[in-house]
Amino acid sequence: MSIGIVNKSDTPWRFTKDIQQDNWHIQYTDLNEICQGGPLVGTLIVNGQKVFCDKRFGGPLLCCKNLAFIPMYIRKFCVSGFMLSVIELNSMRLRLIKGIYDLVYLDSIDEDEILFYQDRNRNKSLRKKIDNKRLNLP
Repeated sequence: MSIGIVNKSDTPWRFTKDIQQDNWHIQYTDLNEICQGGPLVGTLIVNGQKVFCDKRFGGPLLCCKNLAFIPMYIRKFCVSGFMLSVIELNSMRLRLIKGIYDLVYLDSIDEDEILFYQDRNRNKSLRKKIDNKRLNLP
């Protein structure tokens, strides 16, 4: 199994805001830059319903069956950045994959790894293991 981003020209600064994938209609709303010239983040609407209203999500996202892999922006007292999150669309459960990064620029999923970049020019890559059984991947 190898899955890439929905639209190859998508970047964290310019990505598809309205995605139809299988039975799921995912939309980004209220998009803003995290800083001047920074990546866009916003809230999510899945099948017409706002979800995780207190969270901000970036793009591009990766979809696989009933899962959406999506960068989530966090801002805490001394830390801000992106975490890789997984939304189980059937149950609307949000799972976080450990680590906070300046940028999560998703590229692809291959077998049990997800590839993303941590910089605008796609030079600094990172592969993270994903637990297929825990996430119910084929």
